[in-house]
Amino acid sequence: MQYTHDNEIKQFKRLFKQQGIKDFERKYKILEVFLALEEHVTIMDIVNALKKNHIIEDRLFVEQTMALLCDFGFAQRITFSDDTIHYEHRHIGLHHDHMVCTKCGKIIEFRDESLEKQQLKLAGAYRFHMLQHKMTIYGICSGCLKERNFVIPLDRANPGEMVKIIEVEGGRKINMRLSAMGIKIGEHLEIVSAKAGGQAVVAVRDSRFIIGKGMANKVMVQPVQSRKSNNDSQAPKPDLPVKMTLRDMKEGQEGIISRVAGETVLKRRLLELGINRGTKVFVEKYAPLKDPVEIIIKGYHVSLRVEEAACITVEDVRTPENR
Repeated sequence: MQYTHDNEIKQFKRLFKQQGIKDFERKYKILEVFLALEEHVTIMDIVNALKKNHIIEDRLFVEQTMALLCDFGFAQRITFSDDTIHYEHRHIGLHHDHMVCTKCGKIIEFRDESLEKQQLKLAGAYRFHMLQHKMTIYGICSGCLKERNFVIPLDRANPGEMVKIIEVEGGRKINMRLSAMGIKIGEHLEIVSAKAGGQAVVAVRDSRFIIGKGMANKVMVQPVQSRKSNNDSQAPKPDLPVKMTLRDMKEGQEGIISRVAGETVLKRRLLELGINRGTKVFVEKYAPLKDPVEIIIKGYHVSLRVEEAACITVEDVRTPENR
């Protein structure tokens, strides 16, 4: 990353001098401080970082400089759910996406090559020429999950979250009002909107309901991973056949190979090992560091690197009852 930053500084000097930008040295110092901040920052974060480096600049000048850095491609503005403008480095050719914790505001950068390829594939399927894109996943980070109570009042659940009603603190009257909505203990709700100490809008199956603030504080819920049907026979089973890459399969799972991708040399090697469409594959074990993975195919034990396993798509993935 240091090499990248050095390269950015060289380009900054060249472009800004070519354009005859005024106050070059002052703007250059702001760039240096900004590049040293390996996170998503606001204007005030930059102003405070400048002060720590004994550089005093007013907010307006910093805003104007950051606008220039964005125009010249050294920085980019990003906004999340709170509409606060953040700035991050823009390294040419290095795209990434974000996860944002709705509780503490932590921003996590991530890049997934398979996701990038899938987006290009989808754009191509719709004959759409993609120029740029961004993905932001909102949720709760691992640190906040550790501090979170397992059972919480309904009005403290997060919008978009699925919860299960565990208990209703209150008398017969509250239970009757909930029952009239078709809501009872054990019911799964989707939180449409909720404010701490206020009313909550929830979805039960395909219907929306408003639960007043007095009642929302007395309905105790437990966050769950996904919506479950009240009819157990329709609830998703953990071992239903699914489709995934071989890399994502767990020890003890088996499936049918549906696609072998990768560069020509890699693809040829995999095919020579008997890894081709329609063949059953069984994941025997992973090495201690998850690389390589040991599989059984056509009765033979084969060792694959995880990056190779990522090129193999397997469908009807399941855990066999007896093996």
